[in-house]
Formats: sequence, structure tokens, C-alpha cells
Amino acid sequence: MSDQAPLIVSISGIRGIVDRSLTSQLMRRFAGAFAASLDERVPVVLARDTRPSGERFARDIADVLQTAGCEVLDLGLCSTPGAKLMVTEFQAAGAIIITASHNPTPWNGLKMIRSDGIFLNAEQGQRVVDLFEAEQTRTLAGGSLRRIDRAEVNRRHLRRILDHVDVDLIRGASLSVAVDPCNGTGSLLLPELLDELGVRTTLINAEPNGLFAHEPEPIPVNLVELGEAVRASNSDVGFAIDPDADRITLVDEQGRPVGEDFTLALAVQAVTARRRGPVVTTLSSSQTISDAARVNDCPVVLTPVGEVHVVEKMLEEGAVIGGEGNGGVVLTEIDPGRDAAVGAAVILEAMARSGKTTSQLVDGLPAYAIEKRKVTASPAQLQHTVSLLQQRYPQAFVHPVEDGSKLYLSGELECPWIHLRSSNTEPVVRIIAECESGENAKTLCDEAERLLKKQE
Repeated sequence: MSDQAPLIVSISGIRGIVDRSLTSQLMRRFAGAFAASLDERVPVVLARDTRPSGERFARDIADVLQTAGCEVLDLGLCSTPGAKLMVTEFQAAGAIIITASHNPTPWNGLKMIRSDGIFLNAEQGQRVVDLFEAEQTRTLAGGSLRRIDRAEVNRRHLRRILDHVDVDLIRGASLSVAVDPCNGTGSLLLPELLDELGVRTTLINAEPNGLFAHEPEPIPVNLVELGEAVRASNSDVGFAIDPDADRITLVDEQGRPVGEDFTLALAVQAVTARRRGPVVTTLSSSQTISDAARVNDCPVVLTPVGEVHVVEKMLEEGAVIGGEGNGGVVLTEIDPGRDAAVGAAVILEAMARSGKTTSQLVDGLPAYAIEKRKVTASPAQLQHTVSLLQQRYPQAFVHPVEDGSKLYLSGELECPWIHLRSSNTEPVVRIIAECESGENAKTLCDEAERLLKKQE
């Protein structure tokens, strides 16, 4: 990702290069807009990931929130799912989390959470963006700052997870794992969770200093070191965690990357085998996830990309599990969003219950080839490219949920498909294609990328 990228302002928050496109002044302004959108004199959770710039930004934002009359509940270093859970635990009005998620070290940003611990939806986020652009804030007496001890956060988070998995079953399986939290907030909770589950653990890159040992997005090219750790420690599975600990990707017992979509697919298979009900995932998630749900006769509901869409639809449908194909697992009875720690616990329970290795569990699922690209392009270029693809594939079914465009090329809701959408977090168009063969998926992405670039 280029460090020349502009400031990204969206309903998800803001994200940019520290002291270049992202400054203290901008962070203060956005925090002021968030405060102006809330009721007066309310508690607000504040948390940050491990990036070195986060401590300075946290001071700025805490000052703005106190000036606006808020009681600031400062968690310090904390995972995104942990901070969201604390909103509900402390009955706060919302939260600001200082993080740039999977972006490299030079980046930072903030995410905004509402009172039920869920990300702001489009309407709520747009209100804050409008206030930000109008430079609106408020000044109100009575603000205060209360620091919440990390041990207290971990205790509450662990209690939620351990109450919803079979701890004795996992302990009895004598499992071993290697974990790479990439010097992020995953190192704050995962070791304690795995110890509670009786799992032998090998940690790498576990110092929570934000100096990422490798590019932090948990995709195969960044999992080489974890694969080596799995083999060296003879572990049953490897867990790669992104910097704010809401995504988890697997490496099998032979040290091979499994692929992001298989995390949710395995979790869906495990949960729906015990509890029937709807499963919610996004348009860009692999067909493997839908197949895993349908094996247990569970309906699948697809939403636009974005955690808030998944979680809101889960609550509406009474879903038993949901998530995104980027390694994000959601069990709303534990916490209101993607959580790497929840994903780890569910995968370990699935291994313990089945007695199978990671590779055996993966091999038991239908396998497709998925190809993902990022191309710098405008929304107008995106729409024109979709029109050209529809002309090329007139029989294609276009999914009715508005999130860019997803074309099922055969006209049926199955592979092959291609999904093009503008990113919420980067100035790019994302292209995702899935087919039964890797060559066909690559060809589809090549075609879409060529059409996008042809319009430059």
C-alpha cells in the first residue's frame, strides 16, 4: 500500500498516513464531530491498537471528549472486539478506537462505535461525517477521565468467550498452537485465553509495540514465519491475527496457509452442526461458507461488505453465526462484531470435537479458487467496467444487494462469480473472483482489471 495515499474519510471513520494525511488536528476534529452526535454528558470508551502514534492521538481525543462533557473510559491498548464489548459492559454511549486495522505501520485512523457495541451504520456514520466537514463540536462542563485496567477488560472478555465454548472438551484434546499476533493487540488476550483452554502455545511477534514484524494483513504471503513456527513447534494449527485482533487466519499442521475464507467456513460448519439457524456473510465471501451452512440445512443471507451490515442482519434474522470471508467470525451472544479470539476458540472446539487435523477439516469442505485484487480506480470507472462485464456475460445474475456489483456468471447463485466494489478503507477498487479452478479465477480478475485500467 502506497504511503502517498490520501486521507480516507468514510462512514467507517478516518484513516491516513500519520503526520502526512492524518494529523492530530484532524483526529481532534473527527472526535469532536463524534461527541457532537451524542447525548450530553455520557460515558465514551476510548481504546487504541499498538501503533506508536496511538498514544499521542489518544491524548488528543481524550481531551476533546472531556471538553465536550464526556466521561472518558480509557482502556489504553485494547483489541477492537474488546473495546466494543466494553461499550456494552459499561453501558457507554459509544466508543472511539484508534486503529488502522490491517494497514502498515505508517498508517493510523479511528473507528466509531455506537451504544450497542456495533459500528455506526451508514446513516449514523454520515451524520458524523457531516459534522466533521462542518467542523462542528461542543463545549460542555463536567468531562472526566477514568482509566480501566487491562486485567479488568481481559477478565470480562474471557468470561464471555469461555461461557460459550466447551472448555473441558478443548482441555481434554491436548492441542497445541502457534500464534502470530504481528506485534498487535492480539498479544494482549490470546495467550491468556489459550492458557485457560489448556492449549500449548508458541508465540512469535508477540511484543505489543506496533513495530510489525511483517506486513500485517493476514494473507498467505505474510504467513511464512508462522508456517515455520508451526513446523518447528509441531503445532496442530497456526493462528495469524491482524493488528486490532478482529480477524484470524489459519495455517495447517504442515505450515501451509489455509486461506481467509476457511476460518469462517470451519466455524460455520462447527456451530451449525449443533445449532440450526440462519448464517449471515457478505457478498465477497467464498461459496465454501455458504456450502458449509447448507450441509446442515441452514439458510444463508448475504449482505454488503462491512461488519455493521453483517451484525445488524444477524440480529434481525436471529442468526446462529455470521462473519466475513477475511477471517472475521461473529457470535453475537459473545460480542457484537468480528473477534479473532472467538474465532480461535470455535476452531479449537471444532478440532477437539472432531478429532481431526486442521488439514482434514479443511479437506472436508468444498474447495474453490478465489482471486483478489486491488486496483486504483474511480467509482465511475467501476460502474463502466461492470456495464462492460454485463455485456460480456449477458446471462449473468447481478445480486440485488447494492455493494458495487456481484455477477454470478452462470445465472445461478453459485460459482463462478466476480465482485467489484469500492473499498471503504483504501482508495482502490477491490476485485474478487471465485471459480472451480485458480486459472479461471485469475482470468476473470485479469479481464476486470484490464477493463478498469483501459479507462485511465
